[in-house]
Amino acid sequence: MKLFLSGNEAIAFGLVEAGVRFISGYPGTPSSEILPTAIELKRKYGINAYFEWSVNEKSAMEEVTAASYANIKSAVTFKQVGLNVAMDPFMNTAIVGTPGGLVVVSADDPGPHSSQTEQDSRFLAFFAKIPVLDPSTPKEAYEFSKQAVNLSKKFEIPVMLRTTTRISHSREDIEIDEFNFKDDTAVKFDKDTDRFAATPHFRYLLHKTLNEKIENIRQKNDFKEYFRGKFLVITSGVSFAYVCDIIEQYNLESTVKVVKFDMPYPINFDKLQKKIDGHSDILVIEESYPLIEMQVKNRENVLGRLNGFVPNEGELTLDVIKELFSKCGIIKEKKEKSITAPPFKRPSLCPGCGHRSAFYAIKKVFKNRAIYTGDIGCYTLGLNLKAVDTVHCMGASVSFAFGFDKSFSTFGSKMPIVATIGDSTFFHSGITPLINAVHNRASFLLVILDNATVAMTGNQKTPQDETDSYNSTANAVGIENIVKGAGVEFVETEDAYNIDSVTDILYKAKEYILKSNKPAVVILKHPCVYTKEGLSENIRFKNVFVDKDMCEGCKVCIDNFECPSLIFKDSVVEIDQSTCINCGQCVVSCPFGAIKVEQ
Repeated sequence: MKLFLSGNEAIAFGLVEAGVRFISGYPGTPSSEILPTAIELKRKYGINAYFEWSVNEKSAMEEVTAASYANIKSAVTFKQVGLNVAMDPFMNTAIVGTPGGLVVVSADDPGPHSSQTEQDSRFLAFFAKIPVLDPSTPKEAYEFSKQAVNLSKKFEIPVMLRTTTRISHSREDIEIDEFNFKDDTAVKFDKDTDRFAATPHFRYLLHKTLNEKIENIRQKNDFKEYFRGKFLVITSGVSFAYVCDIIEQYNLESTVKVVKFDMPYPINFDKLQKKIDGHSDILVIEESYPLIEMQVKNRENVLGRLNGFVPNEGELTLDVIKELFSKCGIIKEKKEKSITAPPFKRPSLCPGCGHRSAFYAIKKVFKNRAIYTGDIGCYTLGLNLKAVDTVHCMGASVSFAFGFDKSFSTFGSKMPIVATIGDSTFFHSGITPLINAVHNRASFLLVILDNATVAMTGNQKTPQDETDSYNSTANAVGIENIVKGAGVEFVETEDAYNIDSVTDILYKAKEYILKSNKPAVVILKHPCVYTKEGLSENIRFKNVFVDKDMCEGCKVCIDNFECPSLIFKDSVVEIDQSTCINCGQCVVSCPFGAIKVEQ
């Protein structure tokens, strides 16, 4: 059957078709659609499998590793920064091996478009000494997923499938093999403590075995050749698709020869060098680091990132590659008329978002006399309300609050610190640093912004939901219980929309952290407006409007509340009725009472 699939959907189809029956992961753009697609296939075809989100990437990696030990074909999915979180078990799994087979799907974000970094997961496969497959199209993502499963099972080694934003989110007609779910999965665990609980001596032997596996795979790894020119381009992944587009556009079939690696690590050095030796001009184009280029033994005639010819940052788009071809004298690029870019519009929290009300109250209480440590999620946009000073990685708001508090209390004077973190991020990596803060008597306010979903990556469920991904009953884990269990004594919970009550709680919390050597936690709950349930709860009034006769045009509401539905026009503020959800939260932001509600 032929289906029009995104790269992420294609990966899910390939994994399930190849017999993967245990998938875990953590949502993160551009990887988020892989696991939900697998879940839908499980539902549709009645597959006996375990596919479910985990609390973070480290846990997910450990879960699928155990499943592989139990002879189950397994896979884990996350984005490139999620692989960082999983690095400890990732490295060890490479050493110990994967009896059932295990595919690590890591989605990179060259650019970056929605990430803290534009790192290259292929380098971490190289670091761990495991093979990595690098698809160029959604169709290859489907095929390579199956190859990865089979390769992993054959050599009992984890195999990485590295995708990128363009592959994950582009679509293609793909001929899908007819599913045959006569399952040969047989769970078993053959105890072998020398392998699965190895002491350092046996780790040495396991490392030697890993080196033998990777060398065996290296000798079998080949490249593909396209076109017949003298100028040699070596590439892989989405860059190959771009190179082919340019060759077709400029009729370069007899000018350029392309060598493509489906598996950019491990490369057969000697075979590649023989190919290079026949050419005087070589250009290496790959996203995002020079992995293939680094494996070339003699790089005297090679143009790439290592000699600065190819940019060392940013996405290698069609325009960037055309410019590289032009610098090499392969094409003469015509200068096209410049297009006036639209004015920059910064991203903003959705109209009606409870996080905006929370940040407004925080700023009202602490003003500019606090340090605001932020985290990864929608609420990073607290930047716009000047209530976020730092954003580093998931869970770092709590750790940074600890570090700032200890720095100022030890080497200066006490400073109010306010950390903000989302509910899913708190479960992911905020609990451990909070325990550390309680134990070591750090004094700061942690505001947990609870919108009951993983909003930024597609509204996946969190551990406090009463149902799982299949809408079956699950055990809800309450954030307040965790916080109190960690030893926090000041814990208050309120609806973020109740701004007056929230403000009173924040004043109490401020007094508490300034007088004690203990952290305080305030949980501000309000459902995400980007869900059906959340939107229905947020529409509270028949109409919200601005009385233009009372509006002074001061723009205090726009500057301090920063709702996109508040617009400045003809010297007064208006409300954009096409985006306003009539929540009425902006009423508090007008110093002249010009914003009114109709019940």
